[in-house]
Amino acid sequence: GMVSQHYSIIPEITCLENLMLGAEPGFVVSPKAATERAETIAQRMGFQFDWRARADTLSPGGAQKLEILKLLWRRSRILVLDEPTAMLSPDDADALYASLRQLAQDGATVLVVTHRTREVVAHCDRATVLRGGRLVTSLDVKDADASSLAQFIIGHPLAELAPRPASHPSGPGMALKDVWVKGDRGDDAVRGVSLRLEPGEVVGLAGVDGSGQRELFQALVGVRKIERGDVNVGERPLAQTPSARRLEAGIRLIPEDRHLEGVIERWSLEANAMLGLQRRAEMRSGPWVATGARRALAEEVVAKFDTRFGKLSDPIASLSGGNQQRLVAARALARDAQVILAFQPARGLDLDSTQRVYKAIREACDAGACALVVSFDLDELLEYCDRVTAIFSGGLRSPEQGSERDRYAIGRLMVGADA
Repeated sequence: GMVSQHYSIIPEITCLENLMLGAEPGFVVSPKAATERAETIAQRMGFQFDWRARADTLSPGGAQKLEILKLLWRRSRILVLDEPTAMLSPDDADALYASLRQLAQDGATVLVVTHRTREVVAHCDRATVLRGGRLVTSLDVKDADASSLAQFIIGHPLAELAPRPASHPSGPGMALKDVWVKGDRGDDAVRGVSLRLEPGEVVGLAGVDGSGQRELFQALVGVRKIERGDVNVGERPLAQTPSARRLEAGIRLIPEDRHLEGVIERWSLEANAMLGLQRRAEMRSGPWVATGARRALAEEVVAKFDTRFGKLSDPIASLSGGNQQRLVAARALARDAQVILAFQPARGLDLDSTQRVYKAIREACDAGACALVVSFDLDELLEYCDRVTAIFSGGLRSPEQGSERDRYAIGRLMVGADA
């Protein structure tokens, strides 16, 4: 059986109903007998569930555990998990791997698909590396480390990012003060967030999925209403202004879902490279688009991260997901960015491209921009950001002095343990 990266749980039905769905024990189901069997399977794994609760009450870690139990309910002996820790805190990730280790000791075969080399070294017995659809190597993990695995993955040693010199570039920065935002259900998804991004600073926002980071980003770019609070870029108040004014102020977005928010798939690469920048003076010739300027911008954008494509006139849907992400990231960093809002900027990218994207974000910040980066990979944020703050239940929580780079301390803040 397989657990995909995106859960297949139906939120409106109970945990027990999700567990049995498609594998009911008979035409007539005895809730008592089904609950007893579910509890037996869960106890064997060390999991606890309220089987009568709706699945939408589960945390990301709980949803991941339920997905595993669905396979055990079906008596699967070979388990394939695709990026199983993508939405989990470090403590939840370690607990998940402990559960998988127990399954392996009970005789199951567990295959984990992941790009997180640290987890491979810490928890797996063997590692197999694929690149471009071909087998590169298969080796015992005791003979490898995270750095050597990364080299196999990208085909060359991963370059070291140069240390950032202490600098104070000029730029407007961004300040949030007591920002409140409603979620889709009318609840407070963002609760009194105050945050200052200094010019030159890359700030990471760590949290499990559904903690309010999505609503915060939507509010900052102007597609979700800010109920109260202030958002300033420099001295310019933007909390109640339309998205176009925010673009003029230099806010740039690398969106979470490039298909819904980043590209128009029927349009060409050239047209997509201009999205969000079409109002700029150099992109216009009277009431018309300046075609020469548009082509020059497109060439600049595709070159920035080596986007692989056929022709600029090809529809962007013809590109792979990784190449679409390269174009979206390069477009956000192309012209006069003052505030970079990056939601999972490395999604779908290999290690080499991930490093190039973060290097470009840092270069933009060294020139005076500031950046707020959301990633569900805490190690990624710790590696590439100047500081990391956690978001839980719509509020920000900063690590105590001395634990600013402690992944477990930040991980506990992500799940509200120290709140």
